[in-house]
Order: sequence, then structure tokens, then C-alpha cells
Amino acid sequence: MKKLVMLFAAFALSLSMMTSVEAKTVQVTALQDFNTSNPPEVLHVQMNANTRLDYDLMLFQGFQVSGKVQVRDGGFVFVPVSYVNYHEEKLPIQNEYPAVFKGKSGLIRQNQPFHLVFPDNGPDTFQYYVPSVSDMN
Repeated sequence: MKKLVMLFAAFALSLSMMTSVEAKTVQVTALQDFNTSNPPEVLHVQMNANTRLDYDLMLFQGFQVSGKVQVRDGGFVFVPVSYVNYHEEKLPIQNEYPAVFKGKSGLIRQNQPFHLVFPDNGPDTFQYYVPSVSDMN
């Protein structure tokens, strides 16, 4: 009985370690009509929440993002290539951050929200350095 309990505890621990890699599900709004089974080559969305993709790149709520679309396994992957910030500047995204479409297949209308799942790059736990007075002397 003791071995059975230990085996179950080890299984539960290994299962929790396997699921520790999480992804970020982000709600975005379509800026054009498209069909999920036959999406366009380039897709334009607006971010509905702040999303940090890596240490240096944060897509803020309201940013308009353009990306390439790759069709895979009955769904699609959205790879952001540029964004428009609050100053109307169009800025390129240097690295690839593929996001998988999550939701019902079918027609997505302009201004309709849907979800993209970005892989977790671990940036949300960054600790930022704040200089003190002694650092400035």
C-alpha cells in the first residue's frame, strides 16, 4: 500500500512538472473579415490586453499588429511581423513569436474578438533594476 501511495505521488509530481510550461492566451480583435479554414496570407489584429513577448517587446492593449498566417492542421498560426504604436509609428518585430488560433472554426467578422495562444517565453517574471542615489555617484 505504501508503494502504491508513493507511486501515485510520483505520478502526480511528474504530471505537474510536465504542465508547468504554460502558454499565454490573448484576446485580440479582428481588423478584417476572414475565414479560419482559409485565412488570408497577412492578418491584421488589435491587441485587447498587454502582452509581453520577450524582455524587450511588449504589445500594449490597443496596438494594431500585422502578421503572416501559416495554415496548419485545420487551424492556423499567426506570426506577428510589425505593429503600430500609439504614436502611429509602424515598427517591425525582429524575432518570430508564433501564436496558434484558438476558437471555433468559421467566419470571423471585423471587430469580432478571438483568441491567440502565444508560447510562454517566461518574461512576465522579470525583475526590473531601479537605480538608487548611490548608483548615480
